[in-house]
Amino acid sequence: MRARITKKDALPAIMRMVGIADKKSVIPILSHVLLDFSESRLQLKATDLDHSMIEEIPADVDTFGAAAVPANILGDIVRKASEGSTLEFSLLDKGSRLLVVTGKSKFELSTLDHSDFPQITTLKNFCCFNIKSKDFNKLISRTKFSMSPEESRHNLNGIYLRKEDDKIKAASTDGHRLSISEIATGSKESLQGVIVSKKAVFEIKKLLDAFPNEIEITFNANQVQFMVGNVIFISKLVDGIFPEYKRVIPEITGDFFTVKRSDFVEVVDRVSVISDDKIRSIKLELSKGNLSCCVANNKIGNGRDEVDVAYSGQNWSAGFNATYLLDVAQTLSGETIKVYIKEALSPILIVDESEPESLFVVMPMRI
Repeated sequence: MRARITKKDALPAIMRMVGIADKKSVIPILSHVLLDFSESRLQLKATDLDHSMIEEIPADVDTFGAAAVPANILGDIVRKASEGSTLEFSLLDKGSRLLVVTGKSKFELSTLDHSDFPQITTLKNFCCFNIKSKDFNKLISRTKFSMSPEESRHNLNGIYLRKEDDKIKAASTDGHRLSISEIATGSKESLQGVIVSKKAVFEIKKLLDAFPNEIEITFNANQVQFMVGNVIFISKLVDGIFPEYKRVIPEITGDFFTVKRSDFVEVVDRVSVISDDKIRSIKLELSKGNLSCCVANNKIGNGRDEVDVAYSGQNWSAGFNATYLLDVAQTLSGETIKVYIKEALSPILIVDESEPESLFVVMPMRI
């Protein structure tokens, strides 16, 4: 095998494979990327058995061949190659080593038998629909930050997707906050609720950022496939039941205040610098026309700041995790946000009137 490929084409694709390959697996080949050179193209594959990716990029190929090489090492070699350079690949010793040459640099990498690489089966003839990448990217961005970090709560370790009529709806929660959003699609295909894993969500987000075109999404009983550009990404769905989240959404009625989003972010961010690193507690005190943000830290001291708000109701106060408030406010893009409130120990509902398709619930904390 002998082939050449530019760093410009190789680097993004190989780094996507590095993100999929399982670096800690006891099965050695799962930490490898499969390079398959054929006429005018290189096909790359990586898998951890739960998540798989296939991508094709252009290559100048003299003779065909395939090799499985360590994904991390290959990624570092390509990443550190000179800008604008070309990489040349050749198989040595009957395929037991891969020679990589770029400029005056030469690397010989041990390979594994490419025939041992797990088969990756793409999904066909199942529930399938197309969405604009920018729309699906927005849906993911509005909900990914509230996925649970606790691996033991596997049914919360991802984003819940459901398709009804011409809309696809997303939700995520870690038990302390809830994010909900939806987008319209041109498809009438229905989809029962599924949970897309956290790793899959982050890999999808990278693809959506890289390819601002349409994305094709295909589901079967236990897998989801995303196809965008020259990339196919397949992931197992999380086996679990997502909570009945609609029951905890406060009604959009009663008292509320509106605040300039950028001002709210600045005040909460400033005051929270002296909050406890673990619980990040902050107290909101609301009165007519004014919202005070307060922190009392026994080890460090106290902090207080204020922001103007539109509010004419009764005085109100409640404690919250500052990070949860900032995650919502920094995710939205409108000039103002509206916050619906009830008693001190009730959750608040945050909405951006320029994005009515998204709702955010934040649970209070005792201070």
